[in-house]
Amino acid sequence: MEFSPKVDLEAIYTDNAELTETNKESGEIGIISAGFVTDVLGKDGELSLKYRARQTYHSYNSDKNKLYHELDFNADKKLGRSGFSADVTAAMDILPADVSNNAITDVVAGDLIQSRELGVGFSYQSNPRKWVDLNARVSGKLYRYEDNRGNNNDYDASLVFKNGHRVNQVFWLVDSSYIRREARDNRQETESVKYKGELGLQQRAGFSPFIRYYAESYLEGLSSSAKFGESESWGPALRYFRTKLSYIEVSYNFSLNKEKNDDYVGAAINLEPNRRTKFFFEYSKRFYGDAYEFMFAHQKRRISTDISYQEEPTSFDRRFFVEGDNVEEQKLDKTFRWNTRLDLRRSALDFELRHQTREGLRDTTDFIKDTTYGGGISYDHKLSRQLSLAFAFDYDHYSFEKLTGAEQIDKYSRYDLSLAQDLMEGLFLTYRYQFTHRSSNVSGRTYDENRVSINATKQF
Repeated sequence: MEFSPKVDLEAIYTDNAELTETNKESGEIGIISAGFVTDVLGKDGELSLKYRARQTYHSYNSDKNKLYHELDFNADKKLGRSGFSADVTAAMDILPADVSNNAITDVVAGDLIQSRELGVGFSYQSNPRKWVDLNARVSGKLYRYEDNRGNNNDYDASLVFKNGHRVNQVFWLVDSSYIRREARDNRQETESVKYKGELGLQQRAGFSPFIRYYAESYLEGLSSSAKFGESESWGPALRYFRTKLSYIEVSYNFSLNKEKNDDYVGAAINLEPNRRTKFFFEYSKRFYGDAYEFMFAHQKRRISTDISYQEEPTSFDRRFFVEGDNVEEQKLDKTFRWNTRLDLRRSALDFELRHQTREGLRDTTDFIKDTTYGGGISYDHKLSRQLSLAFAFDYDHYSFEKLTGAEQIDKYSRYDLSLAQDLMEGLFLTYRYQFTHRSSNVSGRTYDENRVSINATKQF
């Protein structure tokens, strides 16, 4: 068991306390933080808990004084040797109340809400070294938000049934999932169901023929009454294994509903030349049209890179809420992310690119599309045993499209320069300068802010 408490005191001066374009007013903010991290490792389970409370004090507006909570709790326990296990999760986070008003999660600027999450799950895992590999799971979660927008109950189930390690001649796979989300304050619901099946000849090298099946359906409305997306297909497929873990796949998929979906040729590439490198790409068609998935991960002694692209319908997602948006509506989320980190003897460099679009999936909707793209770079350098210098730059571009009204475009540029000083064991001082520039085509939302601060941290 490990337990590490921490206390922070921070004093901040800003030259634009209300984040206005004109008539700027300066102000002081004080933040008192306390929290801890604990990890417990047992024979048949483990527990991790991170918690931090932050109280803000604004000299210029006491109405902004607020207590924020952040929590990340995970615990799991195996139930003897039965293969069954139980887990519990809990979380508290801080989210922008409306990303079109202010997309920065900043306790000084405010305009934030608390989110709370509580979940419990039960799983079963058979012994994969035998003839059958079975993994089943059911779980439920409660999501609550301070402004009550998007409160929902979430019910999930999944089943993966495939051949065990003792089976050498054939392989099979059944992979299915079910997700149901119910709004707490009304009868709005969404449901999604997905099935995937494969059956073929198992090969360690060379060609491996098999048959595949795929189906998905999405429902939305009052008690999930309206089905707005579905697809179902089957067909022959062929994999060529260059090595045990590297293959190229081609498939022909016959649509079982010609009125909604056409037949198509799918393809996938999976390359794992060594333990440090993995590449995966897949093309298919889903109910909304062409679909892509991509992943690349590579790690050397000093540099690591992770690149991913995913497409998936989502609902009840409060992270990107915009005023007037129906948070209960299913939207297509397309996310691209690139992270690279370079670790040197006394320095570290982090680089990130990101792009995300959310599109409405129904014809009868006011929601068209939100687009976010940007990137960031940070550099840390240890000047001595007691001093560390850090610089970071972030840029984000947001566009919000609706059927009515003009498109809103916001651009955020943020610079951060800090010097950290290790005074004695467990006691640190951090001096920081931050500059934020926001430009917007909405009147009154463009601003510049300079901020200086000093932070004292005591770890026990």
